[in-house]
Amino acid sequence: MIRFTKLLQSQAKAIYLIFVLMAILGIFAYSNLPSGVYPELSFPRIAVIAEAGNVAPEQVVLTVTRPLEVATNQVYGVQKIRSKTARGSTELSIEFQPTTDMQQALQQLQAKINEVRSTLPSGVNLTVERVTPAIFPVLSYNVTTDTLAQTDLYSITQYQILPYLSRVAGIALVNLQGGNIPEVEVQIDPNRLQNSGLSLSQVADTIGRSTQNQAVGKLDSNYQQNLIVTNGQLIEPSALTGIVVTTKGAGKPVFLEDLGQVSLGEADRTQIVSAKGKPGLTLNIFRQPNSNVVAVAEAVQQEIKSLEKSLPPGVQIAKAYDESGLVVDAIANVRDSIAIGIVLIIIVLYVFLRQWRSTVIAAITIPLSALAAFGVLSFVGQSLNLMSLGGLAVAIGLVIDDAIVVIENIDRQLQKDLNSTAAVAAAMAELTEPVISSTITTVAVFLPLGLLSGVAGQFFTSLTTTLTAAVGFSLLLALTLTPLLAASWLRHQSNHSEPKLLVKLDNAYTRLLRVVFGKARWVGAIALSLLVVGAVLFTQLGSDFLPTFDEGSYIIDYLTPPGTSLTETDFLARQLEEIIGKTPEVINWTRRTGAENGLFATQPNKGDIIVVLKPLGQRQRQVFDIIEAQRQDISKKLPQLNIDFHQILQDELNDLSGAASPVEVRIFGEEPDILRKLGEQVQARIDNIPGLVDLVSSGGVILPQLDMRVDSIQAGQLGLTESDVAQQVQDGLFGRVATQIRQGDKLVDVRVHLLDSVRRDPQQLDQIPIVGTNGTTLPLSAVAKIKPTTGEEAILRENQQRYISFTGGVEKRDLGSVVQDIKKKLAGFKLPQGYILSVGGLIASQEQSFSQLLMVMGLGVLLVYLVLVIQFRDLLQPLVIFTTIPLALLGVVLSLWVTQTPLNVSSFMGIILLVGLVVKNGIILLEYTNRLRLEGNSVESALLEAGRVRLRPILMTTLCTILGLLPLALGLGAGAELQKPLAIAVIGGLSLSTIFTLIFVPVVFRFVSRFQR
Repeated sequence: MIRFTKLLQSQAKAIYLIFVLMAILGIFAYSNLPSGVYPELSFPRIAVIAEAGNVAPEQVVLTVTRPLEVATNQVYGVQKIRSKTARGSTELSIEFQPTTDMQQALQQLQAKINEVRSTLPSGVNLTVERVTPAIFPVLSYNVTTDTLAQTDLYSITQYQILPYLSRVAGIALVNLQGGNIPEVEVQIDPNRLQNSGLSLSQVADTIGRSTQNQAVGKLDSNYQQNLIVTNGQLIEPSALTGIVVTTKGAGKPVFLEDLGQVSLGEADRTQIVSAKGKPGLTLNIFRQPNSNVVAVAEAVQQEIKSLEKSLPPGVQIAKAYDESGLVVDAIANVRDSIAIGIVLIIIVLYVFLRQWRSTVIAAITIPLSALAAFGVLSFVGQSLNLMSLGGLAVAIGLVIDDAIVVIENIDRQLQKDLNSTAAVAAAMAELTEPVISSTITTVAVFLPLGLLSGVAGQFFTSLTTTLTAAVGFSLLLALTLTPLLAASWLRHQSNHSEPKLLVKLDNAYTRLLRVVFGKARWVGAIALSLLVVGAVLFTQLGSDFLPTFDEGSYIIDYLTPPGTSLTETDFLARQLEEIIGKTPEVINWTRRTGAENGLFATQPNKGDIIVVLKPLGQRQRQVFDIIEAQRQDISKKLPQLNIDFHQILQDELNDLSGAASPVEVRIFGEEPDILRKLGEQVQARIDNIPGLVDLVSSGGVILPQLDMRVDSIQAGQLGLTESDVAQQVQDGLFGRVATQIRQGDKLVDVRVHLLDSVRRDPQQLDQIPIVGTNGTTLPLSAVAKIKPTTGEEAILRENQQRYISFTGGVEKRDLGSVVQDIKKKLAGFKLPQGYILSVGGLIASQEQSFSQLLMVMGLGVLLVYLVLVIQFRDLLQPLVIFTTIPLALLGVVLSLWVTQTPLNVSSFMGIILLVGLVVKNGIILLEYTNRLRLEGNSVESALLEAGRVRLRPILMTTLCTILGLLPLALGLGAGAELQKPLAIAVIGGLSLSTIFTLIFVPVVFRFVSRFQR
């Protein structure tokens, strides 16, 4: 090792330069990394949305849903197909196997849908998209006015603001919701229409033919070619009144104004948007994949500032939701945690080393390892997010471990009167192998994580990438830069004296080891007793999927009683807004009725409210407390509303993963009436389970509707079919777009329909005129009978099997306990033959992740064992070190139980990390023990001396790891809760395992050595 040390010193300048260059590259990578709350996630799901007008769900299932289900089921890799069919629309969610190439699957799916498109009803609009985070907006802006008409505001937003924002770099789409769409209304009086002998469709066709622009020929004149065009384009609604729709008697013209009235109005509204109770529109901004959320938000804000100067007075653009705010706060919080951890680590180093030079040499590992991790993130295409930075925060206490062990040993060698080169060489000869092995064990436990699928796999791949990169680079630093700096900066100090406290600690530990060597059975009995206590405490732990954290915003999904009109839903939603507005922590909210967040088909009795709170530091209550208070207030004042609270990003993750709610109880069967009765019984059983909130039923709800039965004989006498009659009724009620008029550089639809006073009056429905092919006009009552009936609100299917569901959230309890109670309540529930009940939701993702994590941990343990066998060249000694793992798990269980933290994917990751950490101290201790035994020492004396020598580096590395994780374990600030369970698990497990490594491992090693040569 002296040659290696001299080689390092001879190339010192080159080595320094290499690390400087790597640091510069790391800084460059950090400044160019995209940022977001979560890693870029990919899900094996594709959504198909079909819009089919206003057809009843029962008809949509037959004509649209089923053909699409059959077609998509033929695509390779399809694992599950869910569909939700509502009035006039169907939504399919196609889930593929995790290993499927989703781009290829999308192409195959589109090809299969194209094959059946011709068999679908005419006018069906299809949207096929991969389910990615890109389907949810990262920014939303509300546009309102106090001075302009709402139709003018819509035109300004649609044609001025939206195109302006769409050009911002990093934006994929800007979507407009709400607003009053300008439209020219031609309202026809049914009595006058009957006297004319025309149908509405004939009137609309005449208007369309009278306003056409088309080329009719070419004419050469004076060496030029002239195009002959007809110019029927109108620019004023009043010009429509002079169109001749038919003639009477001796050719007397009948003008459009003779049949009704023409006015500039607005289209029938299907959705309503308000901003803090004020009518307006919402612009939802979707980012491109891998773009920087913060940069996109800043660029949009700059564009809006410049855009506002050109807008008419009175137009206000206000931010409704900004994901980048959470990104900035969360990343800053993790950075603060890292900084606090570094300060605490440096204090520990100085307390033990008592030299600033030694402290600086060890501490310099932290920033260099962090910069190397940023370079790796850039290389593999990752982003700066809560998980990648969380991995770095976890690594802060680990990257310094190797440097601590090396520096402490060099310092000890210097006290033997060796010169700096010889001291470094002696220390490296002693530590190179154990340092490499101990670092590899930390990395090895994460190698099987590639087998982890789903959200959890993608989340923690980002974390482990950063952690592994930082720890791996710290090993390189410990073997090169650390000894090089030590050889250059450190010297033997003749007046150096050991701190009395540390000397007393060394002596106390040696005396303790002598005592426990004589009480080996008692030590074993105590260890077994503690394991029994840990097993009992483990049964008391709750369980969850992923940790939740205070995002500072949330969504209230609301559902009015089945069949509620848009107007009535709007009325109830305004009362809901009043409750929200009285909450002191709320600074902004946006309400949508007939629309919602994301790519989903929505009914008029459904909507959501996005609520934004004050920053966490400016309010006393957390988001969970605010939600609970609002839930109770709403249930008292608006009991007719079904509400569902969830934080925005958490809701998006649930939707993306295919489990929209934490809890979902489903009943499968074919008969709707039987399903409804079973559903009522299930709901009665689970309704009052503690912690289960916002329970909503789907798929078994009945809607009021009017059933129109056309008499085919009566219709035939008019020369009409049933479809012809239905079309005339539809034209009268919904209207038909006949043409467009030009206003400036925009086109406005001209819609022809019956008078509003007629088409919106149920009493006049049967008087709608039906015109036969022979010109005979009869009221609708003469050719059809109309009677009140009921229909289904929505039809839910999975793999073409019908079901109803109950979805709910979890509040003030862990998910596992709530689901366990649900299963107990439904344990004795008897189902008819052919009917199946299942309990799912996020619990299914949790169970899948836990089983995969158990497999990952098992493989990790095997890999660590392999590394230890290579290090010790023995099969038994690694098992001695492994005895600390179950005792470390006791520390995990105890820490989770004390802090009331449920077992979730984050804490499970802490357990896996712990497997690699707890063996590090054992490696350092037993490797030196074996070295002393080779020098002729007895087992007991070798253990005593190894314990005395290795006590300080073991305590230093443990304290640095614990203090590096302490800011995360406290969970302070936005987003800190994601890594909090991991930090708590590692701190608890490492604390207890260190004690047992120093006490239990020597006892077991002494016992095992009797059976070895």
